[in-house]
Amino acid sequence: MDLYRRLYLLLPALLLLSLTIAACSVPAPACDQASIIYPAGEGLQGGPLRLGVIDASHLFLSELPNGLKASQAQIAVLDDVRWGYIEPNAPQGDAHRYAWDAPSVQLDSRVAAYQDAGFELVIVLRVWNPWARATGPQGGLAAAAASTPPQLAYLDDYSAWVQALVERYDGDGVDDFPGLRDVDGDGRPDPVRFFQIETEAVTGVWWQGTSPETAASDYVTLLRAAARAARAASPDATIILGGIAATDMLDRYPSAADLQDVVTSISPDVCGALTAFQQILAAGDAYDIVAVHSIADYTGLAILADWVATLAGREKPVWITGAASAPALTADPQHISVNPLYPSEGEGLWNALRDPDDPNHAGVTQWYRAEQARLAFKKWVMAAWSGFDALVMGYEQDRPTYERPEYGLRDLAFQGMLAPGEAPLTRPVIHALATAQGQLGGYASVQRLLGFGPGVYAFEFMVEGQPVYAFWYDDGAAQGPDDPPASILLSLSTQEPQLLVFTIPTRAGQTSPDVAAYAPHHGVVTLTLTETPIIVRGRIEASALGQTFIPLALFQH
Repeated sequence: MDLYRRLYLLLPALLLLSLTIAACSVPAPACDQASIIYPAGEGLQGGPLRLGVIDASHLFLSELPNGLKASQAQIAVLDDVRWGYIEPNAPQGDAHRYAWDAPSVQLDSRVAAYQDAGFELVIVLRVWNPWARATGPQGGLAAAAASTPPQLAYLDDYSAWVQALVERYDGDGVDDFPGLRDVDGDGRPDPVRFFQIETEAVTGVWWQGTSPETAASDYVTLLRAAARAARAASPDATIILGGIAATDMLDRYPSAADLQDVVTSISPDVCGALTAFQQILAAGDAYDIVAVHSIADYTGLAILADWVATLAGREKPVWITGAASAPALTADPQHISVNPLYPSEGEGLWNALRDPDDPNHAGVTQWYRAEQARLAFKKWVMAAWSGFDALVMGYEQDRPTYERPEYGLRDLAFQGMLAPGEAPLTRPVIHALATAQGQLGGYASVQRLLGFGPGVYAFEFMVEGQPVYAFWYDDGAAQGPDDPPASILLSLSTQEPQLLVFTIPTRAGQTSPDVAAYAPHHGVVTLTLTETPIIVRGRIEASALGQTFIPLALFQH
């Protein structure tokens, strides 16, 4: 790990500054309070949920794809593929020179490695290019990696790059990357079909227009150019809109009135992001899928689904193309935090997690990795119930550079689902997700169940014609490493001779769930339910389920 950290910290200065949110002013899109539309009790209707993982690092390691595949994910997102890395010099006339496998991007290597591991790929295209941009990013260190629009004279060159990239990986036999793999076993190289245009295009951190007032319209111009170029290369190219990140303002099921109060009182950056999100969603002909991010708690996913459905309708699939897998200890960036999980003890926990010499380091690390497994599983279940089509969990590895407090990204520093260079390579979160995929994946339907008491989360999945249940308890208070687990007794009526209970993996080195069989006593199985999710197999009687379905709007309000 020491060598890994040193390698990471020795990346070029530009990479050290990428993905940063600092205290200096970032030119977020312009705010228009009056135009914002709030959730109206809608719901998405997607599914079944597909699981994805993300490779967002410039330090590509060959052990990552197979390690991530242990989660049973189907999708891998290759993030931050920048035009300026692949075409570092302006073309001479019409002659473009592309470095597809340059050390800063390694796109050919990553495509081959992730296809070898069995993933379907998404490539995130970024226009970032120093020689082509009309203006440099504003906001200092806060937005050093922001994409900005190209000069008009170079827009065709950007389109040429997009078309060449899609052509290279489309598997049609014309100018193809010779290293494309046969993932699905049909004897032919599999294409890359999904292309996301920028990421979080509404915050001012990742994308900036020529001015805050034109940020949304500039993005739509770029989106349309990219979509035309990609579709010209391949009719199967699927375009993903780079949308918005859901913060903790959505956690714990706020009403539309609550959200309006927050948006009018919090940083205008939030209002600007919402304003811009509505504007770019209107360009529906230029994209096929809406992408959003989830960087806070699992309880925010229901409102996120409601809000996107209210704004975009139900026709477009919605993917969460980046979701935090571990809890936010510091609530960075704090100027837009509304519902911090650990308002008093978070800093101390984070410091203990960071410092191997801290006397509490081992205990906090063990707790944090267990919490990561619990949160990721809960996000999977909530994303499935909320109607999302895909959930992409981050990150593939820790980010030591994010530890610097001025970046405002400390909660993302230890999100790694793998520990390259360590044994075991996989952390418990990988196996918690594999449990969700193996037990619940491919479901025909999912319902939220009621009737078990306050704080009990209960879901029924129909899998291969049989009900499979997921349960956990949440008393509304975040549990720290020294807190006894909150619990409640759960009584399940059944006519089965036994119920099988699978407790998700949360311990280091644990690669499968703990399994126990419970025989009913007078037709009832009683379990102690905690914050650690369980899966129950065996039919539960309807009388034990109370109300068997909660409409999304009712649950939120």
